[in-house]
Amino acid sequence: MSDSAVITRDPSAGPRLRVPGWVSSVAGLGVAVGLVSFILGAMSRNPAPTWRALLINFLFWTSLAQGAVMWGVIFRIARAGWSPAVNRIAHAAVWFLPFTVAVFVALFFGRRFYLAWIHTDIGDREVWLNVPSLFLRDGFALVVLVLLSWAFVYTYVRADRAGVRPELTGTGEGEAAERVSRRLSVLGVILAFAYGIAYTLFGFDLVMALTPEWYSTLFGWYFGLGGLYAGMAAVIVIAIAARSWLGVSDMIGKSQLRDLGNLLLAFAMAMTYFFYSQALPIWYENLPPETSFAISRAHLQPWQTLSWIVVFTCYLGVFALLVIREMKENARTLVAVALFAAAAMWLERYMLVAPSLVPRSAIFPTQVLLVGAGFAGVFVLAVTGFLARHPHPSPLDLVLQEERDRWQ
Repeated sequence: MSDSAVITRDPSAGPRLRVPGWVSSVAGLGVAVGLVSFILGAMSRNPAPTWRALLINFLFWTSLAQGAVMWGVIFRIARAGWSPAVNRIAHAAVWFLPFTVAVFVALFFGRRFYLAWIHTDIGDREVWLNVPSLFLRDGFALVVLVLLSWAFVYTYVRADRAGVRPELTGTGEGEAAERVSRRLSVLGVILAFAYGIAYTLFGFDLVMALTPEWYSTLFGWYFGLGGLYAGMAAVIVIAIAARSWLGVSDMIGKSQLRDLGNLLLAFAMAMTYFFYSQALPIWYENLPPETSFAISRAHLQPWQTLSWIVVFTCYLGVFALLVIREMKENARTLVAVALFAAAAMWLERYMLVAPSLVPRSAIFPTQVLLVGAGFAGVFVLAVTGFLARHPHPSPLDLVLQEERDRWQ
């Protein structure tokens, strides 16, 4: 940074924000509902639906939270000058990630209710699909990803607390800011690679392996892309819902909303492309190991109907809505589309798992929704708790905005 930048907002100024009481109460109620539902279900005579509900919600909420954090990483790597307030909102999901590690540990104890290959002979695939190996590699990948995410976010937090001022070029403060900036860039690149590896593993081991005879080299990337898609939907919802509370309405205006909407649109298109790229070879090759995954979803009810709902909501629906410019620039319509996309991604994660476990029967996923309420409550408490303590955009990002404004 050769020129000085004027920081207009001091992140250390002002007291911590107070989370509205009704938000904490509703979130706490969700946690209670989810916890009681899980405990009663796990202790019932048929605990399998409860453990399957835990797996489905783990896959969705972990993808969403990590995807949200990754957008903060992406914006930093790209040195996006328009997104300082959005960056801090994306960072807030980091407080939810330790909860996902605890849930993954819990999933180990219910493995016999959702890992069908435990009870069958899968031949030479047992070299990869065995209980110690699966949980060790996936658990290690999850812990590494969480630790890297915390290191990235708290590099920002420590710099803010230390009063690092990027605009003081040529001074000790400016040099400290340069060091922090380089550290964030290195951590961001490492985190991006770790995300790609970890979420490819999760897609292979916790979703694709539920149908042991089916395999796809594309599926892991599709699963990871879905996390970024859901994460962007979550960032948009939080940014619009909390911008007045955080006092950043002036920094999340029509231009920023349009940019966020364009990103959501782009990932809806990318998800559609990956879905088509996966479905096309299954159709034209018509090989039994591949069609086994598709048949239950394409020909058996209620999965067939739900599959078409996913196609016209998760993929085509969001695209059709966001090609309209006005939908992206209006806060109310954009948050509605983002909520729509998040709900569609929840259904997509449900459809990835449930037909593999119960291909010829299904009931309304009451248990999945009840357990999901607990995840939602923890997520809201984690995000609002982080933002209440760290409400203001970091000077490390604000200086990028000032640089962009000068170039314009």
